[in-house]
Amino acid sequence: MEDVDMVMASLENALASTGGFCVGRSYVVGHQRLSGLGYCFSASLPPLLATAASEAISIIDEEPSRVQKVTEMAINGQKKLQDALSGSKFSLQGCPESPMKHIYYNGEDEEKQLDTFVETVFTKNHLLLTRARYLDKDELFKIRPSIRVMFQHDLTEEEIQRAVDAIRVVAHKF
Repeated sequence: MEDVDMVMASLENALASTGGFCVGRSYVVGHQRLSGLGYCFSASLPPLLATAASEAISIIDEEPSRVQKVTEMAINGQKKLQDALSGSKFSLQGCPESPMKHIYYNGEDEEKQLDTFVETVFTKNHLLLTRARYLDKDELFKIRPSIRVMFQHDLTEEEIQRAVDAIRVVAHKF
């Protein structure tokens, strides 16, 4: 590493763990270690989570086709969800290649409407969606309320279509 002082990455979404890592030249890492003792060591990644992240990396190394499949599912799923939400008060945002998507309500009282949406999808279809939740007082910028949708490797085409259909029906009732 000639022109880079530090490399950092998160383990949270892609590797089903928490925390992250930071690497760099010894003087940069030494500065971080000596200047941030309380933070660095009290927030160290627990062994169980480190093992989970390591296992996720091993699975990706052994089966690289899993990543390609999830990418294809994410791209196709985004198109399906956008079509399902078209003409409703809901919209979808997310990078096409990312398995994580966010559904937003375009109207007043977003929090309540999104909660009602999640509850209705569960009650009518026995499908569990989840709201993206944040500690607003701890955020530098307010994050817009949303429903988080995640495409996973083990989902079947039928399961995805069932979820999209349920979302379509409920979205057009608002």
